[in-house]
Amino acid sequence: MSQRRADTLNRRARFLHQRRKDRSTLPCLENGGTQVYAYWKRGEGLVVSVHLDTGEVPGDLISPDGTIPVRITVNGDCVFGAD
Repeated sequence: MSQRRADTLNRRARFLHQRRKDRSTLPCLENGGTQVYAYWKRGEGLVVSVHLDTGEVPGDLISPDGTIPVRITVNGDCVFGAD
């Protein structure tokens, strides 16, 4: 992916907050057809959940084998990576 494509996707990202009237919703960042939820849960702390199967990921972001490259960092250190 080119830097220009990455910049375009990042500019189009949007944040969906938890709705007061519907407590089943959770804070979510949508970017490039993916969804990343980050929320606090009693007894677990901070939960981060990545959803790549929304059906809205553009084809140019999906590898030929059908996967999406992912790297997850915590305080700058990679804790998970999948190409």
